Amino acid sequence: MIDSGARKLYTLKIREEYRQMVLPSGGDEIKRLEEHIRRFGCGEPISVWSGRLLVDYDRYAIFHRLRVPFRIINNSARNSEEVIEWICRSQLQRTDLTDAMRRYLIGRQFLSLKLLGAHYAASAPSPARNRRASPAGAPKYESTPIRIRERLGKLYHIRQETIERYAAYAKAIDVVRTAAPDLAEGLLSGRLWLTVDRILELPRKAPEEIRKLNTVLSGGTELTGEDDSLNDFFPAKQKSPDSPSLPSVSVKDMPSYDPDAEIASLTLTIPTWVSSMRRVNSDVDFAAVSADAKHAARKELVLLKNEVEAVLHHIKREG
Repeated sequence: MIDSGARKLYTLKIREEYRQMVLPSGGDEIKRLEEHIRRFGCGEPISVWSGRLLVDYDRYAIFHRLRVPFRIINNSARNSEEVIEWICRSQLQRTDLTDAMRRYLIGRQFLSLKLLGAHYAASAPSPARNRRASPAGAPKYESTPIRIRERLGKLYHIRQETIERYAAYAKAIDVVRTAAPDLAEGLLSGRLWLTVDRILELPRKAPEEIRKLNTVLSGGTELTGEDDSLNDFFPAKQKSPDSPSLPSVSVKDMPSYDPDAEIASLTLTIPTWVSSMRRVNSDVDFAAVSADAKHAARKELVLLKNEVEAVLHHIKREG
């Protein structure tokens, strides 16, 4: 991180994807912050990346409201995915997070680390091919999801399976946000409530159903997980009386080879690539990018394009 040193009333860009990972402070905390700024000035510098505000939204708003100059510190992340991972790590140190926001941030951090690990493992020369080293020489990005789960599980004192569940939860919240932003914000802030299982069902709902659910939950009625008014959205799963019972299966009976495993893994990874490319297309000033960086990106994109065409050829040939 590089501290600018200069104090002035900077005007920073706001990126919604970053802002959505920061839980707003409560009214009492805002008052405490404002009083502190009135008495002592800006205090710690505000973190930015590529001119974008990262986490200090409440302080930034107070600085501008009171016309108080402040310092900025530039985040050293190399790309937006590293920024997202940094924001998650930073916010997870807060003691005022809701349970929903904590789940969401752990899930987003895992998804970012998984993408970063795969990227740097593919691009790093041997013998450091499986990880990118930090300046101190310690591994920064693990190359496999299981190592990332182990690392985060130890860090947050939760099971590895819970890390995967939180990742699915984060994806579900992002789907909800696309259809009904107020519902996503309400769930993460704790103003609205649904069980985790029900939130995981929401990506399978049509956008209009999600918006209708937001209307029901925001109607001022105290709803619990078993409330009758939610039955239309989450019908109980009933087992057909004619359905044959499944035989019990032990670990020894499980198949040793799943022909769908590799393609399923690829299918789950591709949306993250697409998201990263969309961010590049919308945010990057290509005229300002160095020729070396553009050449390196073009080389990797051509390789990716060739592999995509090969996979599509196999899928088309095999029907």
